[in-house]
Amino acid sequence: MAVAAAIAAGTVVPVQARLNGELSHRLDDGIAAAAISFSGGFVLLSLLAVFSSGLRDAMRRLTGAARDGQLPRRYLLAGVLGGTFALAQSTGALITGIAMFTVSAIAGQTLSGLIVDARGIGGGLRQRPGTARLTGAAVILVAAVVSALPRLADTSAPATIVLPALAALAAGFLLGMQQALNGASTAASGSPLAATWLNFCVGAVFLTAAWGVKTLVQGTSGHPLPTNWWVYLGGLCGMVFIGASAFLVRRIGVLLLSMASIAGQLASSIALDFLVPSGGRSPSVLTVIGALLTFAAVWIASRRPRARPSSDPGQ
Repeated sequence: MAVAAAIAAGTVVPVQARLNGELSHRLDDGIAAAAISFSGGFVLLSLLAVFSSGLRDAMRRLTGAARDGQLPRRYLLAGVLGGTFALAQSTGALITGIAMFTVSAIAGQTLSGLIVDARGIGGGLRQRPGTARLTGAAVILVAAVVSALPRLADTSAPATIVLPALAALAAGFLLGMQQALNGASTAASGSPLAATWLNFCVGAVFLTAAWGVKTLVQGTSGHPLPTNWWVYLGGLCGMVFIGASAFLVRRIGVLLLSMASIAGQLASSIALDFLVPSGGRSPSVLTVIGALLTFAAVWIASRRPRARPSSDPGQ
């Protein structure tokens, strides 16, 4: 059930990407779009806190845990890691292309999941990278490359995208770390919503500061804010994904959470491309095969080893 929930949570990410992409296009400023998206999520969660005494109590428990040393204070900055990913997505993807960025980010998330789970970072259950988990991780990487092959073939001057691709890999790695830290904040507060509010608060401040620096250096794009209300719903999608991830990460680990959400993302992307095509392209056969491989990878990684039968006939 937890794996299925992680897949479902992943399906909102492409919707968020479409909304933020549209906002970025209308503003001609990817950093501004990311900052507005995070700020929108922060406002929605703050309004929820006003009417929810349970959420306010959870936020007080989170503050108390950090003050008393039960929760390392650096964990409170997990939102910066999510903001870094959003920043890389809004800038680096313009250089590498969506396909290369996605493959690099998935590689980073997979590597992060293996390391975080093996070391128990964030206080989660330590899970050694056994055969099933390593095989699943390898299959998810193959699936990412296969699904992106049609667009990778169109990439010109591959040497020019090496550094941005490495930045995307690092951003994906940090995203996996964020999920582990959110799990610790959820355990300390007793509520994934408190961890989600903290993420959006810190992430909004970080991205707004980045937007301010960009504006001081380069000036504004001069485009007015769109009047269509639906382009601002990216923050709501982010709330669903981060909240679900904070709730699930302690149950299935960072690696399986990342893999399941990736499967949901690819499936949702294909559905969106069929229902609401973007850029005049329909999903290729390789993209569909890649998505199916991600579900196979999740199944492989989530399998539990069978108990060996006892050699003692009396047992």
